[in-house]
Amino acid sequence: MLVTDGPGYRIIVGEEQLDLLRFDRALDEARRCATVDGEVAALETALGLYRGRVLPDSRSPVLTSAAAALEDRYLGARERLLELRLEQGRAHDAVTELLTLVAEHPLRESLSALLMVALYRVGRQADALRVYHDLRNLLAEQLGIDPSSAVNYRYQQILRNEPGLDRSPAAAHGPAAAQPPAPPPRSLPHDLPDFTGREEELARLLAQASDAPDGAAAHPAVRIVTVDGMAGSGKTTLAVHAAHRLADRYPDGQVFLDLRGFSPHGPPLTPHEALGTLLRALGVPGDRLPDDPSDREGLWRGMTADRRMLLLFDNAAASDQVRPLIPAGPHCLVLVTSRPSLAQLDGATPLPLAPPPAADGLALLGRVLGHRRVAAEQEAAAELVALCGRLPLALRVVASRLTNRPQWSLAYLTGRLRDEATRLDELAVEHRSVRASLGLSYAAVPATHQELFRLLGAHPGADFDGPAAAALAGLAPHTAESRLEDLLDARLLDQRVPGRYTFHPLLRALARDAAAQEPRAAGESRRRLLDHYLTAAEATAALVEPGRRVPRPAAEVRPPAAVPPPRDATAALAWFDAERANLLAVLGHAEESGADRHVARLSLALAPCLHARGQVEDELAVLRKAAAAARRLGDPALERAALTGLAAPYGRLGRVAEGLECAREALSLSERTGDRAGAALCLSRIGAFHNALGQYESAIAALHRALVLLSRTEARATEENAVLASLGEAQAALGRHAEALQTSRLVILHSRDAGDPHGEVTGLTGEATAYAAAGQLDMALDRLAEAAALARRAAAPDGSAPDGLAPVLARYADVYRRQGRHREALHAGHAALHLLRRDRRPALTAAVHNVIGAVHRDRGEYQRGEGHHQTARRLALRAGLRRELALALDGIAHARAHGEGPQEAKEHEPRSAPAAPVPPVHAHACATQHPTH
Repeated sequence: MLVTDGPGYRIIVGEEQLDLLRFDRALDEARRCATVDGEVAALETALGLYRGRVLPDSRSPVLTSAAAALEDRYLGARERLLELRLEQGRAHDAVTELLTLVAEHPLRESLSALLMVALYRVGRQADALRVYHDLRNLLAEQLGIDPSSAVNYRYQQILRNEPGLDRSPAAAHGPAAAQPPAPPPRSLPHDLPDFTGREEELARLLAQASDAPDGAAAHPAVRIVTVDGMAGSGKTTLAVHAAHRLADRYPDGQVFLDLRGFSPHGPPLTPHEALGTLLRALGVPGDRLPDDPSDREGLWRGMTADRRMLLLFDNAAASDQVRPLIPAGPHCLVLVTSRPSLAQLDGATPLPLAPPPAADGLALLGRVLGHRRVAAEQEAAAELVALCGRLPLALRVVASRLTNRPQWSLAYLTGRLRDEATRLDELAVEHRSVRASLGLSYAAVPATHQELFRLLGAHPGADFDGPAAAALAGLAPHTAESRLEDLLDARLLDQRVPGRYTFHPLLRALARDAAAQEPRAAGESRRRLLDHYLTAAEATAALVEPGRRVPRPAAEVRPPAAVPPPRDATAALAWFDAERANLLAVLGHAEESGADRHVARLSLALAPCLHARGQVEDELAVLRKAAAAARRLGDPALERAALTGLAAPYGRLGRVAEGLECAREALSLSERTGDRAGAALCLSRIGAFHNALGQYESAIAALHRALVLLSRTEARATEENAVLASLGEAQAALGRHAEALQTSRLVILHSRDAGDPHGEVTGLTGEATAYAAAGQLDMALDRLAEAAALARRAAAPDGSAPDGLAPVLARYADVYRRQGRHREALHAGHAALHLLRRDRRPALTAAVHNVIGAVHRDRGEYQRGEGHHQTARRLALRAGLRRELALALDGIAHARAHGEGPQEAKEHEPRSAPAAPVPPVHAHACATQHPTH
């Protein structure tokens, strides 16, 4: 009935006439029902009254809001009915309806949670998990939020295959639900009773057990430590030992998992396979493991979220293999061992593991073999550790062999290991082989890197840089550098200095063995390497000795890939210092292989660098190789250059007779070939040797001939200055002081014009010598002060002693002695001797000892004086220096004549007398000039 009510109308109906009232009454009845079936019947009655959306076309905000509220009550009732049907076990019926509802209301999280459970109960676990992922993506895209905790909880339940999801809540309270929890997993391998050393690394690992490492207490997170190093370096042994020490701090389990990154037993475990093993260790049945990788990861994180576990992942191949295995629990500790560095494993603390010190290697042998056995053969044991490269795997192999062969001595096994070609064959016992272990790292890198590794085995030196590797492999420098870095990451190379690479001794044996299997490729690569080092060494020598004259043969070497030359002499010598051992090794290889052209040219290029570094014996050795190779080639120009060069180290070593012979041979070759400049250089050397022998007239004759020849050539100022310096020395020794002064001044002028400070120092020293010989001692000191200051200003940037300072100090000592300034004379003399310890010059050293001896005699210290004269005598006898020998014998005689008694004289009695009488020599000739390059 319709009635008026104020300004409007009102309809009057009975309770049974309005479906909304009947709907409300049915919902009230459902809430009061004590049974599931009764509640289902009431809800079905209520929902049966629904005829579609209420007032869908209303434009009234009030009516629209009331309609929305009614629609939500309807969805709530329908959702509750579906929950009850799941409890009744009617999951199949619920799935169809829920799929429709979720499609209609995709943001209603409770419906998605119900659908996940329904799908799970009908055996569609993957579909259930997909519903969750779809919801999560939708919420993130449209609202920027994550699913609710209730939905996440259902997701975790499905991942864990919780039994309660398979039955109704009522059934879950029955006896079948009571299952004992799985015991915590404890799968660590046994700890070694003879674990030795690694104190520092072990301390770092144990420190990671702290609950708040590095101030992270406010934001606790899982701790990850990666232990990386080459094969056989003891990574697993250390990690297992640390894990046992920490086990009691992680009561929820200690799990060991071999990831088989480098294994002969199969390919590396995939993260999916590894997660399956880990989940089974936590009690998840194999048939309940999720197939989807993301779901398996989620289940693992969920099950470890609240646990304190220690996880040891051994033998990892890469960061990607480990990353999915990291647990979510902030109280877990993860130890990872790997050969490559896991640089992309965020949050990890790296612990690189190098081979242990030699002392630890000896201690390990003592623990295994017995300390008495090792102590009885200490030298053999130390060599054994070195031959094993201090690698723990190799040391355990040799210890096992010695244990199984008690009749073998350590020296016997050491002898078997000395041959690098068979060393890896010796380092094997039962199924444990160092070669096999190292070979797994080699097999894991790409074929292009394997080829480079093999060719590096053909390098005769101990280390190498990128350009050398590029030449060896025939690659562009940047390509070689990239591959070297990859091999470094793979632990097939080591790096002790930035930019330079080296092998562990056992990896070098592996590489050389691999190179020997391909002799043709190895031979070609060595040829390229030899060309590279020759080109680089000649560029270096040109900077160290500007204007050097080197014969250029008609047949040039093949130029290697372009390598930027050093920028100056300092950089050139720095390159030489880094490559010195390699250059000498390559030279030895060239000599063995009969590459005489390379031997001659490389030796001539190395000589200036060796000379600059004061390595006189090596300089002499390489130049002798050059001379021999030039003779085999029948190349007089190369032979002349080698023989002329040989005169310099012979002169510095005081081997005057041999140096003079070489210079005369070189002169003969120069004259035969019409080489005027070469002949002038030889005559300069000959003149200097005559000076050393006290044959000044012969020296002057040879030096005048040299000056004439130089005037007819485009000679360098340094070559002419060397001749003039020797000429001034001879003139001063003969008392021709005015000529000596004039000659020395010419040296100074020429040197200043050429910008040659070292030549100027020589000229100033010669001028001081002439003044001293003329008795003008104060003038001599003035020139020496200039020379010393200039020598220090021109000193090398590397901090080495200024070139030419030793002769200046020697001359200072002599002048001070003549002035009676004994304290200054001794100070200058000993300073000169200190410099001469590095720069071996026997003639100058003998002269300084004679001066110091004379000072001590002047002070009445005859015993000390005689000691210095005896040292000078020994040096002069070995070098054939007749002038210094005469001075030494004269000093010894004076010391004995004024000594304290016969006993002191007997202690300093000469062991031998000169073979022939020597002419009298003036005491002023104490500091001599010697041939230089």
